[in-house]
Amino acid sequence: MPLRFEKVDFEYSPGTPFAFQALKNIDLELAEGKMTAIIGATGSGKTTMVQHLNALLLPSKGTVNVLDFQITAGKKFTEVKKLRHQVGLVFQFAEYQLFEETILKDVCFGPLNFGVAEKDAETIARRCLKTVGIDPADYDKSPLELSGGQKRRVAIAGILAMRPKVLVLDEPTAGLDPQGAQTMMELFRKINKEEGITVLVVTHNMEHVLEFCDEVVVLEKGELLMQTDIRTFFENYEYMEKANINPPAIIRFKELLRKNGMEISSDVLDIEALASAIAGRRVR
Repeated sequence: MPLRFEKVDFEYSPGTPFAFQALKNIDLELAEGKMTAIIGATGSGKTTMVQHLNALLLPSKGTVNVLDFQITAGKKFTEVKKLRHQVGLVFQFAEYQLFEETILKDVCFGPLNFGVAEKDAETIARRCLKTVGIDPADYDKSPLELSGGQKRRVAIAGILAMRPKVLVLDEPTAGLDPQGAQTMMELFRKINKEEGITVLVVTHNMEHVLEFCDEVVVLEKGELLMQTDIRTFFENYEYMEKANINPPAIIRFKELLRKNGMEISSDVLDIEALASAIAGRRVR
């Protein structure tokens, strides 16, 4: 069941003075079962691209294959509801999606909307709220009583309650403090590893990309520049400099060591491994 873009273009406001081509000939297959980072400068087309995965946007040219669905430019797509049951999209400030009078009712809304019995919907909601770390004592509270981080967790539980196969996250840690952001990313990794859900993360945070993701997709001005694994991506320091990508601290430190004559293996991607390499003077 692929997640594949085949020569996809997308143009905003076509045929008007405001026309803007946001995607240009995107040819890309995204890895299933993994956690993939979508990165690039503001305006590079990241959000535009991922919004094609649940038909919020439809291609101007080309075809998008998502699981068992095919979305082709110029053809009416009639299975939007079914697709959105399979692909959950978490917006940048997901907490703004909350609207019910209690947390439990908010998470129940999705399953009920898809015809799940009320008792079963509540069981699903409780399981998803447990997954995201919400205390059962809070289930009957209004979402308005929660902190920003808790609200975001409830919104994510609402997406998980739909039992998606793909979870798309658009700048999911925006506005959170460093500890809150770290905890949120750990949650997404848990969802990916334990639930088997494919996770796509649009982000500018290279520390998170290095620590949590398996692969990287790089966009620039609507075009696909690179798709590779984490190790290969962060080994290409010269490319990151040219692309104005600020590498994680450990990658910058490795580059400093190399400039001073010490070669560190490309497998070294965390503090413990780097400390061991330095202590043992392992040379690649």
